[in-house]
Amino acid sequence: MDNHTSEFYNRYANEGSIQGEAAQSAASAYFGRAFKAGGKVLDVGAGSGRDLAMLHQLGFDAYGLEPNVSMRSYTLRTHPALMGRVQGGTLPVLGLPFGGGFDGILCSAVLMHIAPADLPQCAQSLRAIVVPGARLLFTLPCMHPNLLNGDRDPDGRFFTNHKPENLALHLEKTGFSLIESWDNGEHANTRWQTLLFELPNP
Repeated sequence: MDNHTSEFYNRYANEGSIQGEAAQSAASAYFGRAFKAGGKVLDVGAGSGRDLAMLHQLGFDAYGLEPNVSMRSYTLRTHPALMGRVQGGTLPVLGLPFGGGFDGILCSAVLMHIAPADLPQCAQSLRAIVVPGARLLFTLPCMHPNLLNGDRDPDGRFFTNHKPENLALHLEKTGFSLIESWDNGEHANTRWQTLLFELPNP
C-alpha cells in the first residue's frame, strides 16, 4: 500500500468516517455459499474487521491480514475476540500467514489498490497458502473512469479498475476455476461484482 493510500486509511480510521460503515458488508451474504462450515478462512485486507468478525462469529477458523496499523488497531478495539487473529500483511506477497493451509480466502474491496502488473504474483501468493478444494471470494469494484485521475481516485488512493476476466485469467493459470459470479449493481458511481473461485481437488 503506497503512502497516499495509507494516509487515507489513517484518516478513515482515526477521524470517524469508519463509523459510517454498514454493520455488514455486501460480501457477507456469500460466506455460507463460498466457504465450508468451520473451515480455516483468511480475510486479506480485513479493513475495519467487520467481515472477519462475522466469519469468526459464524464458526469459521478466521484470520485477517491488514497492512494499515490504524485499521488493525480499530479492528482489535472494536472486536477484541479477534486478538491474535489479525496481523500486518498484504498482496501481492503474503508469505505464509498463520501457517497457511487455508480452506478459503476472502479478498473484498482490495484489488483496486493493486497494480495490474502485480496480479500474477497475487495469484501465486494465494495459491501457495490454500489447500486443494479451497475457495476464493472476491468483491471487485469498477469506479466510473471520469472520477479517476490517472491511477488515483477522488480520495487520493491508488485505484485500478481490474476487469473480472483479467483476474480470472491469472487465477486460472495457477489452477483456480471461476465457479460463480454476481453483478451487485452500482453504488456511489462504482459498479461492484462478486467472484467465487475454486481450486479443484486433484
